[in-house]
Amino acid sequence: MTIDFNINRAFEKVLTTDRQIIDLVGGRGRGGSYFGTDYFLFLLVSSDYFRGCLLRQVFYDIRDSLFRDIKDRISEHGLEFSKRFKINESEMRISYHTGRKNEKGTEIVNEIISKGFVTSSNRTAKLKSLAGFTHVLIEEANEINEYQFDQLLLSLRTKKVKHIQVLRIFNPPPKRHWIWRDYNLVNSEYQGYYRYTPKTDSGVEMCFSTYLDNIKNLNSAYIARLEKLQERPDIYYTIVKGLIGEGNVGRIYTHFQHVSNSEFDNIDSRSVYVIDFGFSEDPTALIQVKWRDNRLYVREHLYQSGLDDLTIAKRMIDLGITYRDTVIADYGNGGDVRIHNLRTGGGGAWDNIEGYPELKKGFSVYYAKKGAGSIAAGINMVKSYDVYVTEDSVNAWSEVQDYCWAISRDSEILDVPIDKFNHIMDCIRYFVLYKSAHRI
Repeated sequence: MTIDFNINRAFEKVLTTDRQIIDLVGGRGRGGSYFGTDYFLFLLVSSDYFRGCLLRQVFYDIRDSLFRDIKDRISEHGLEFSKRFKINESEMRISYHTGRKNEKGTEIVNEIISKGFVTSSNRTAKLKSLAGFTHVLIEEANEINEYQFDQLLLSLRTKKVKHIQVLRIFNPPPKRHWIWRDYNLVNSEYQGYYRYTPKTDSGVEMCFSTYLDNIKNLNSAYIARLEKLQERPDIYYTIVKGLIGEGNVGRIYTHFQHVSNSEFDNIDSRSVYVIDFGFSEDPTALIQVKWRDNRLYVREHLYQSGLDDLTIAKRMIDLGITYRDTVIADYGNGGDVRIHNLRTGGGGAWDNIEGYPELKKGFSVYYAKKGAGSIAAGINMVKSYDVYVTEDSVNAWSEVQDYCWAISRDSEILDVPIDKFNHIMDCIRYFVLYKSAHRI
């Protein structure tokens, strides 16, 4: 079977490059996901051997993005009723029976599977099964971290094709993002924004495009929305023109200021501690907050993933936190169980921990204020304060840069924040809501 594969000229290098990593990067509306899924369908039905993987940070996010797009491409090519396709909806897997046989007389069956670096429950997924795969298509590649990507490359090692290809689709993240390690950045004609080209020894091929390269496939209303964004240069230069900015688009907090560690220590004020529990991937964050009049002073003390309750409790003792101190914690997603352990010294199991006799007393941990509307209310309340964060709070300052309002596929800034880069940001929000509710 063959299909009419009409390639956008902006992506032609995908067909000829011998580089393993191919970045389909640029502005919104460029058609990167369309090309990527159409290319995978073409390889699925025409290759003698093809194993493709649709990949995102979270496995279940694939269902309404790449997996749906692949099925749309099948329908657009008039193949939805072909008996050669076997689609497993639960596993998001597509098999294609080619009708051809290999040298052993067995029918060749090509395949596309779906995987995530983590599951919806934040468990790390195993990628060892990708050893025989020929192609990987990663959507929102800027969401994954450097270690995850390097581990992916190590898992790809088949000899059944001349070149393994890893296609990354992403809108340009800020210039400090790890993905730019393979690029040279140069100043653009717009102050504070950068263009980029792959380093010669990087092994990366770049296909850069914007909506102008795909304009014949876009409706007039969408084009008008993109062009109207010229009224917002901070958005237009990044998500429309595909340039790199100093920080993320739609940052929620822009008013935070630095304070030295010594200044923080010398502030004569009561302290409250706040915890946002993490699990296998997400870090547990713990901050200390002081306040005076309309000023908040914040210091990061802990930001680490994979910590169990006993380890967190020990770290709290090491920081000098006792049962006399007020601790606020997030009770969601199993946090209520963890709070119970901290309050009761592990339910009595920590009574005789060597070197930590204070553990048996437990901690004075209170539930964070949550519920409908609490996120928006808390963000607005944080914005009403002058917020000072210590210079050594590295992860806090990183979150300040990355914590942004969500942006729709139509490039509209939404009224809800993204659910990431928010562990310390959530801690600050929990504090101001608790402070308001209890008038402390």
